Amino acid sequence: MNSQETTFVSNYDPFVYQAVNSLIGSMITVQTTKNPVQGMLTSAAPDHIVIEINKVPFFIRTQQIVWISPS
Repeated sequence: MNSQETTFVSNYDPFVYQAVNSLIGSMITVQTTKNPVQGMLTSAAPDHIVIEINKVPFFIRTQQIVWISPS
């Protein structure tokens, strides 16, 4: 029988990941490919960030981020 294997690949920019990690706990504005989002950066991973807005976490994929700025 033929065995098929599924592989998931997620590209990330290590420089963006490092910069975002330095902003954890700060208010930030993130321009996504759709809309800007403003809130508290609570965590960061190589493939996504978590911004808390009114105590609600929003998960944003790193690939959807255009720019990030401290607020």
